[in-house]
Amino acid sequence: MTAADPRSGEPLVYGRIDESFHQVAAAVVEEVLVRLGHRVAVVEGPHPQMYPQLAAGDMDLFADAWLPGGHEVYWEQVEDTCVEAAVLYEGCMFYWAVPAYVPEDLVSSLEDLAKPEVAERMTTLTVQGTTPGAGLTMRSEKLIEAYGLTALGWHQEIGDLRAIIDTVDRRMTDEDWFVTPLWQPQYLNDVYDLRPLRDPLHAFPAPDRASLLAHTASWERLPEDTRRVVSRVNYPIEAVNEMDRAVNLEGRSPLQAAREWMQRNPDTVDGWFA
Repeated sequence: MTAADPRSGEPLVYGRIDESFHQVAAAVVEEVLVRLGHRVAVVEGPHPQMYPQLAAGDMDLFADAWLPGGHEVYWEQVEDTCVEAAVLYEGCMFYWAVPAYVPEDLVSSLEDLAKPEVAERMTTLTVQGTTPGAGLTMRSEKLIEAYGLTALGWHQEIGDLRAIIDTVDRRMTDEDWFVTPLWQPQYLNDVYDLRPLRDPLHAFPAPDRASLLAHTASWERLPEDTRRVVSRVNYPIEAVNEMDRAVNLEGRSPLQAAREWMQRNPDTVDGWFA
């Protein structure tokens, strides 16, 4: 008997990143594991904390890794000890966006932010970022340099997901001209009309897949039926925005949001267990 065997009574240790769109993506797999008879102990934290724990075998499973580009620096830390167990969804990406009310003929590309006449029209040259170790944060820092924005006063304020949400809520209400770093999926994409800016210098990677990772030894100890079902888990990126919205605007827990989405989509879910 091992921690990976539901008969052992020991929980699977399941890691996830402590941002709501990552939490709901992970919660779908958590519910699948529960239905398969596993006890699950969820641990969460920022990117720099979670990946080393996975590499060390302190957790059995982890969701979700944005591959090959978004979490490239972290994948390099775990690729020798972990396997990609399932592709949960595809099309995840980083970008900077402006409100749709900012004229597109004036601001359509990140290059436009380097124009003095654009900087003068902006309410603020501060972009509210998330946590220091997030892929979006690291790429945004490089973007500011790559596009020559520092000289005009553009800079990124380190914060967290809540800071980004609060900033977008406030500035959209005030109809400010501003730029926000953002992810897809993230529920703000469904709530506000935000226009992603073109990235001709490719500061951000191409759209990624969001994957469930497993420590190799833990994955090999899992029952064959668990591996088969878990490897089939896949859902559209729109589902993540839907669940993320339920968490942030309707007060659901990540697991509640995942369960409710799964109940509304039995054809998809039943296919995993078939």
